[in-house]
Amino acid sequence: MSLDEALFDFMPETEPGTALASQQWKILSVEDDAGYQASLLFALESLEVLGRSVQLLSASSAFEATQIIAHHPDISVILLDVVMEDDEAGLRLVGTIREVIGNSAVRIILLTGQPGMAPRDDVMQRYDIDDYWCKSELTNDHLLTVITCNIRTWDHLTQLTRARQGLQMVIDASESISSKRDIASFTHAVLIEIGHILGIEKGGILCALLQTQSPIEEAAVLAATDDFKKFVGRPLNAIESSELREAFRQAASRREHCFVNGYSLFYFSSTAVDPREYLVLMKTQRPLLDTEINLLQVFSENVSTGFTNVALYNRLTELAYSDPLLGIPNRNWLLRELGNLSQADRQQAELVVLEIDDFTDIGIAFGEPFCNDLLYCLYRQLVSALGPDCAIARIDRNSFALLASAEQQLDQAFFSRFLSEPLVIADAEHRIAATVTVVALSLQRDRQPDQILRLAESTVETAHRKKLGYLAYSPDLEQDIASRYALLSDLRSALSGQNLYLELQPKVRLSDGKLLGFEALARWKLPNGDQIPPSQFIPLAETSGLIGRLDQTILLQSCQALHVLKAAGIEVPIAFNVSSSELIQPRFFNRMLALIREAGIRPDQLELEITETQAVEDYTRISPNLRKLIALGMKVSIDDFGIGYSSLSHITDLAATTLKIDKSFIDRLGHSQADEQVVEMILRLGECFGFSIIAEGIETEEQRTALASRGCLQGQGYLFARPMPLPQAIEWARAQTA
Repeated sequence: MSLDEALFDFMPETEPGTALASQQWKILSVEDDAGYQASLLFALESLEVLGRSVQLLSASSAFEATQIIAHHPDISVILLDVVMEDDEAGLRLVGTIREVIGNSAVRIILLTGQPGMAPRDDVMQRYDIDDYWCKSELTNDHLLTVITCNIRTWDHLTQLTRARQGLQMVIDASESISSKRDIASFTHAVLIEIGHILGIEKGGILCALLQTQSPIEEAAVLAATDDFKKFVGRPLNAIESSELREAFRQAASRREHCFVNGYSLFYFSSTAVDPREYLVLMKTQRPLLDTEINLLQVFSENVSTGFTNVALYNRLTELAYSDPLLGIPNRNWLLRELGNLSQADRQQAELVVLEIDDFTDIGIAFGEPFCNDLLYCLYRQLVSALGPDCAIARIDRNSFALLASAEQQLDQAFFSRFLSEPLVIADAEHRIAATVTVVALSLQRDRQPDQILRLAESTVETAHRKKLGYLAYSPDLEQDIASRYALLSDLRSALSGQNLYLELQPKVRLSDGKLLGFEALARWKLPNGDQIPPSQFIPLAETSGLIGRLDQTILLQSCQALHVLKAAGIEVPIAFNVSSSELIQPRFFNRMLALIREAGIRPDQLELEITETQAVEDYTRISPNLRKLIALGMKVSIDDFGIGYSSLSHITDLAATTLKIDKSFIDRLGHSQADEQVVEMILRLGECFGFSIIAEGIETEEQRTALASRGCLQGQGYLFARPMPLPQAIEWARAQTA
């Protein structure tokens, strides 16, 4: 009979998520309509959930509710009227509950008699609420069902939170144990606590560990207090007292609590996890009193669980701090090591992040097993190159972090040599590309480990953006990141306001300067009047996922500009640009055509511009949709033609109507024979395959003459006009006509 069996008459364990029937669920109704408030309370007063009744609390204002919630953190459900003191009092109270009071568990059910004041979809997305009902739709039965479901959910969440906190305390306590993670500290704490429960001040206590099926005499003393401290670390047969040894033999053979010769012994087992058993001996000189047994009855469950947790700890540590694929330290381990570094260690340490480039593409091309082999081979090669003084952890799917000494000089030259060495996988050599960043921890004295690691990973993103294979962190980079984040916040605001606008640059016939169309170019002016150049905000929009909204904004403004131009008697098409990330979206083309139809614009009034790189890289995915646009009358222009990928393999069926000669070739006309030949080749391609050709970036009369003499009919550039706002574009067009 073990400690948790009949001798102590343990209460049966309750079902998870339930509690004693004497406890009540607390429900708060926040409602300024006294009649509706009374009807809610009347409907709920007889409710029982999981055998427990409810305690009803009420408030007639958001302010009164705040005070009640602060004094009753165990409220399970709040029925909250949206409109009280004012139209948004209820919604503001949601923010107060979640963010100010910090109660994330309570279930909030919004009730409204005016659904138009706070639309359901908008409110559910913007606020941390759990349900939303119109008062007229909420019948008595439905109300009880909703409340019951939310009480159950709150109870489960609360129980999970408590369980998680308990596990965290066990882990935190275990981390204070020595680096070997042995059981000595835990057993010592058990002895101290049992001594407190029984009021034992001088009576010696010890704990012995038995291996199942092993003789009791071989059991080792793990912890002891007072008179028995001298036995710690020794086997039981080293104890001189024969009656003490006999007490252990009887307890071990009976596997139960017993009182022998003035000693009380308790038996615990963790055999469900590992083959170990524990005996706790207390020198009590008397059998235990009922009150003492009752106290130990409660504590024994913690002790039993504690022994099991100690046995589990090493396994949990492996899972928590070890990468399951490679069996090496993981991200959690690295964060722990960073936290354990002293300031002196930080002065000499560097954190290096190595991220394998194009890892997803490698997986698609060679398969997941190959990727696993690649990671293992790269890790072994890092160990070989860096030696035992460098700690290596896998921190992401395709990333390693190295915690090294600055003396190891892991600079750009080192990694250039390292990455030039092939990886041998399945008897074949493979070379990889990688991005490497280095953060000197001497510059991060006051930062927490997770902040340091995020900074290193952010530096990797900066390296990608700057197309660098190696980048060492400097404070300037952090300022750049902060400025970039601030600019990103401004860009989000600009997309919702009027600070983003378009300018139009004319496209003309080279022979006489006649207006043939406009190109729409995105512009951004900050509220203080500063202009942000497109070269800065367009890449930011692409990397942040805002490029789709930016493209849509410019397209909408292009459609509006077409209406204004037509009203002014100017009917020419406008070309607009679309990013590659949008082009490959499955529904992009349908959304674009729907937007154009809603704006009342014909497809032939617009021209879609994409870069040559986009046209070739995503040829198979976007070409069918581009052909549909051409069939509808919309022109498709290939921008920057000649500087990207070679398009000759696709030129015969390229889904486009126009090729634009890049400005770089125009700039060197008359100075570079090779560039002149490229221009002539593009013009001949246009003749052969039926493309219109337009030269961009024309700035001098000599360039215009040279292009016209070679048969180029259209162009744009500063020679004719700079990009300008719509009113100036209308004036320019009228002046040209005159």
